[in-house]
Formats: sequence, C-alpha cells, structure tokens
Amino acid sequence: MSISATYDHVHRRVMARADGPVTIEQIRDHLEDERLEPGLAYSELIDGRDAIPELTAADIRVLVALLRWLGERTQLGPTAVLVETDFQFGIARMVEMLVEDVCQVKPFRSEAEAKQWLKW
Repeated sequence: MSISATYDHVHRRVMARADGPVTIEQIRDHLEDERLEPGLAYSELIDGRDAIPELTAADIRVLVALLRWLGERTQLGPTAVLVETDFQFGIARMVEMLVEDVCQVKPFRSEAEAKQWLKW
C-alpha cells in the first residue's frame, strides 16, 4: 500500500507507518520525501508491523546503496523499525548489518524498547 510519515521539526523526529505490500520503489519515495522535508537527520520510528515486505535480494542491495549514497551527502538519524513477524525482523536486521558503518537501523518488536533506543 504505502508509507506515510509525520514530521516533528521541534523534536527532530519522524513517525512513519508502512501498511500492506511495501516495495523498493515505495521505500525510495519515502526516503526522497524525507530528504525534501528535510528530515533525514531526524530520529525515526517506522511502524512496519502491518507491512508485507516485497523485497528481493537485489532490492536490498539497492536500498543499501541508496542509504550509503545518502549517508555520504548528509547525516542520517537513527531509525527504529517496529516489526511483527520473523520475516520482517530478518529483513530489517539484514539492512542493519549492511549499513552499520553508515547509519543506525534497528528492528524492534516492542514500541517501548524502540522509543527507549531512540531516546524519545
């Protein structure tokens, strides 16, 4: 379906929600919207519990390359990803490991733990 986001410029936070099938194109669009807002440097909580990742191995490589490209041009804030399933957790964990030298992306099953990690 889509990824929607709300920006809190006062606290430098982004709350995003991903529902239904999520493709690399939607993730790319979300990151571009965040870049234009501007909100890439903000801490972000993505509620992906209702998302169905439709990502191939090639899509993960594209996402990693995009995050690296953005990270070379601007500061990227920490991103906590709320997940429900093992599959969602695995995708987010894979991204976490592949970009750990560029930015912080971390999966969580608990919203309270995610917010604690983000220091919200």
